[in-house]
Amino acid sequence: MTSGGRLALAAALFCALLAGPAQALEAPDQRDPRHHIDGPPDTSLYDFKPALFPAGLPPIAPRGPATAKGIVIWNHGRDANATATPIAPPAAWELARSGWDVYSQHRLGTHDVTQVTLRIIGAGVDRAKALGYRRVVLMGQSAGGFMGLGEATRRSDVSAVIALAPAAFGTPGSPMDWRRNDSGLREIWTKLQGKRIALAVAFFADDPFFEKSEPAIRGPHARQRLKELGLPALVLDRPAPELFHGHAAGLTLPFARRFSPCLVLLLEQDAPPPCEDGDRGAIATFGLAPPPPVASAAPGDLFAGLWQGTSANGRYLLLQLGPPAAGQQRGGSYGIGRSLNNEAASNQSLSFTAEGNRLRWAQGSVSLDVTREADGRLKLRRQAPNETPSESWLQKLN
Repeated sequence: MTSGGRLALAAALFCALLAGPAQALEAPDQRDPRHHIDGPPDTSLYDFKPALFPAGLPPIAPRGPATAKGIVIWNHGRDANATATPIAPPAAWELARSGWDVYSQHRLGTHDVTQVTLRIIGAGVDRAKALGYRRVVLMGQSAGGFMGLGEATRRSDVSAVIALAPAAFGTPGSPMDWRRNDSGLREIWTKLQGKRIALAVAFFADDPFFEKSEPAIRGPHARQRLKELGLPALVLDRPAPELFHGHAAGLTLPFARRFSPCLVLLLEQDAPPPCEDGDRGAIATFGLAPPPPVASAAPGDLFAGLWQGTSANGRYLLLQLGPPAAGQQRGGSYGIGRSLNNEAASNQSLSFTAEGNRLRWAQGSVSLDVTREADGRLKLRRQAPNETPSESWLQKLN
């Protein structure tokens, strides 16, 4: 099996591990006296140790505080049945590969309730500082991300927080309670004002812990509010919804391919790089050079221009299409951005042929078909031997 096949298999196994019925985000038993004491949490309630990563990704041992860029502490989501996985996702693996030590903070079972979670996350920061790490990053999904943001409001020794689908309230049976995820985040943003901290927050389409019932609320508000507060923040608001959807989208291999280069830069420069589809600056972020301008398109030409999107496997895509030439040919270029595990950017010139309402390029048994969608985007369909045909959606850069 090729390395790409092993990574794909690892992603499938990891997603299967995460699958299952949605759980209440607040564990049922809060009467345990350990939930209501001050000071460090009982060490029997959590593990703090070097992170494990999904099968297929090579293990990366900690370098130690004298060598590493800093420490990233992974905090998983909450599961009332004590089955939450301690495995850090592929995006955290890429941070480890780029020079950060990644530790996993595994909260154990039905004792995982709000106040205990905050104290455990705080204890992890204290342990990291005691080990000698100068820069501490909190990274988490769902409750792990939400509580990481909350803990950052209470202290000044957290350099950055990466929160994937942050949520701490609600069950599938109580949709109104999900609104507390929005109101809670609004309080957190205000409490972070004036802190020296970099943020990355990702909200995904069809997230049952809010966006599915009330779309387009948390992401746009967070982007505007964090800008007003002057906080350096990368806010991913429902990116590539056909590919990244659901509460666990940030834990997937495609997410790591597409966004881990941005997360690495965020931590290295304490400021968000251009990253999202629709932002011309992202071309350089992903190691590509802007293609030279093409001749102006005729009125009504639905294809000519520069288009940006995300491939079905998570790679950043850049497609330029020129106006039609003789014989229904249309020149273009096809760029793939740098990605996970030091995958380099590449770019090639292509010549497309108009076939009805689509454009087609083929070389041997590999082909690309481009069609215009009703919403104005392009759909790019790729076919290759021994591969399932894949579809990607691209939007035009003005």
